[in-house]
Amino acid sequence: RFKLSLADAFAAALAKEKKAELITGDPEFKPLEKEIKIGWLK
Repeated sequence: RFKLSLADAFAAALAKEKKAELITGDPEFKPLEKEIKIGWLK
């Protein structure tokens, strides 16, 4: 469904499962903004 590296997929899945915010600066997570809460680093 989304094109992610394996490590990023684990991070996203864990954030979704725990209903946690994922803190990242990686633009690869941009398509997931509707799926999980993302805190963007600048």
